Amino acid sequence: VDFGNLQTGEKVDDVILPAWAENATEFIRLHRLALESDYVSSNLNHWIDLIFGYKQQGKEAENANNVFFYLTYENAVDLSKIDDPIERKSIETQLAGFGQCPSQLFTTPHP
Repeated sequence: VDFGNLQTGEKVDDVILPAWAENATEFIRLHRLALESDYVSSNLNHWIDLIFGYKQQGKEAENANNVFFYLTYENAVDLSKIDDPIERKSIETQLAGFGQCPSQLFTTPHP
């Protein structure tokens, strides 16, 4: 699997597991247990609200302390309309380093 490169150009081809994970199998087993738990199942709607829903932007996002730099939001900037090459490169670098928020799919609380 090609995981790409670090900003230094170094190839990403491995991970360092946290100290509590004895090996990759144990790491995956514990994460599966957590993700398939009753707690996650009963709270997944809150995560959906933050990432894809009504708490992604605006006052609800502020109330949930879920706000990011303006450039990270979808359609915040149209790179094709930026003539200044330095400004364009700086925005491209910001987006490459942080990424962009996913599309907002819901505007009301997820059930």
